[in-house]
Amino acid sequence: MQEVSGRAMANARDDCGCEPRIEGRRLVVDATDCPRRGHLAASPVCRASVVGTLAGRPVASVRIRIEGGTYVHDDGATALLIAAGRFVPLAVEHDHALAARTLRDPLGAARVAAGRGGSLAELAATTGLIEGARRVASYDDAFAARSATELNSLTSASAIPAMLHDIDDPGDLSPDELRARYDQRLREVIEGYGAETVADEGGVPSEPVTALAGGESPDLTLEEAAAILATSETEPDAEAIVLETRDHLLMGMSTAVLDVEAVESGIDGALDAREIQQKIEGRLPMSLDELATIHGYIEERKP
Repeated sequence: MQEVSGRAMANARDDCGCEPRIEGRRLVVDATDCPRRGHLAASPVCRASVVGTLAGRPVASVRIRIEGGTYVHDDGATALLIAAGRFVPLAVEHDHALAARTLRDPLGAARVAAGRGGSLAELAATTGLIEGARRVASYDDAFAARSATELNSLTSASAIPAMLHDIDDPGDLSPDELRARYDQRLREVIEGYGAETVADEGGVPSEPVTALAGGESPDLTLEEAAAILATSETEPDAEAIVLETRDHLLMGMSTAVLDVEAVESGIDGALDAREIQQKIEGRLPMSLDELATIHGYIEERKP
């Protein structure tokens, strides 16, 4: 597999400036310097770059960043890429050329594998490559880019997994209302996986998890809430959730032209400026109630 992907990736680098990396459970492709702008529908070398990165590493979504915007590919495209990444290391022992082709042309490789029958067809079926190819008619169909800003994270199946800061109109909500929205997001994960599983896998005490499941709003830190969210297969890991939440607050302050003294004044001194700074930077723990207070005020002040 290393030989196949290494050679294909070397060839791809000659013509492609994409820089893919895994962030939590997302594949993010920085195509700023790519002459093909990460256009997976038209560029085999860009597809090779992405599939090679995904080999053995499933993700929940694929984002392409180019100058001027970020684009998200839908579930069908993501499933095809993940399946291709699974198929390549298994197929290389049977057909080196087909494994190499899969990096650049997963749709074509799926058709060839299905037509060959035998072990290759079985591998293509078990990895999901054949099913992934059946779900899309063409690369243009699979990789039609959609602006991330056009997607509603609460309703679109192709959106980036919603995290704590992804709340509709948070600036119009009171801190208590915003905290209730956080709780509901956590409760959905608990209902889907079970309180015991969430507590065990998230490393969170069972008492607050059980309390959330029962409709209560227990004391929780941002880190504990992130650990609960991260037990969902569609969410990034806990660290990524925490970092993105903090980054969102800092970017919001910049957009709203606020410093920590202004936030202190805006939240009526519920926290002093130094505490606000340290909590946003992660030097002090931040409770979900404090997050709701700070988050809501920042959003309210955005132009």
